[in-house]
Amino acid sequence: MGILCGKPWKYRIENMIKITDMKESSFWNDAAKCGAVLGVLLAASTLFETYAVLAGSSTLMGLMVLEFVAVVILHYVLLHRYTKRYGFNCYPVEEGFPFSKAYGYILLLSAFAGVIVGVVQAINLHAVIGYETYMERYLAAMQDYLAQSGNVSTSMEPMMAQLFAKLKAAEAPSLLQTFWGSLWSSLLYGLVFGLIIAGVLSRAPKPFADGTEKSDNE
Repeated sequence: MGILCGKPWKYRIENMIKITDMKESSFWNDAAKCGAVLGVLLAASTLFETYAVLAGSSTLMGLMVLEFVAVVILHYVLLHRYTKRYGFNCYPVEEGFPFSKAYGYILLLSAFAGVIVGVVQAINLHAVIGYETYMERYLAAMQDYLAQSGNVSTSMEPMMAQLFAKLKAAEAPSLLQTFWGSLWSSLLYGLVFGLIIAGVLSRAPKPFADGTEKSDNE
């Protein structure tokens, strides 16, 4: 009992507590910081897509498709890079990087990003544009685009007209509903991308590693 209560054991326990606290603090701080960067990127993308649709220009529509693909790829790359950096900084080789920690980090980062996107989208649709104005301009732009593209057959026109009428008559979502929609969209990307990224970056512990392995993400 004297050995267990001695200073070496007390020092080890205190050191383990300090390391755990540092990891927890780094987990939240790093996720918040990286989530803010990702959130600004996704918010800018959302604003561009909103106004590109309202403009009704076929050129902007084409650019919007390319922009969407580019942002999805960049979204994945940033999540991968941030998670890899966090894993190497907080989980040494001998300790390993559990799948649950990597996946949890990605989900938290995505939640922070989703909050920023949700706030920006809610303010833009409800305060800047106005939701009713947005829907009217959106439906008019889509009708013009479909008419110009000629992709709608004559037999489909009554069905499309009925669909647009239902969308126009639909009840406008609240500010909070718009916020939650954007937040869940960001979390959905995190859920899907996180499974892949956490599976790739998670590592088993290597207790006999000499600690010479370095991160290549700097």
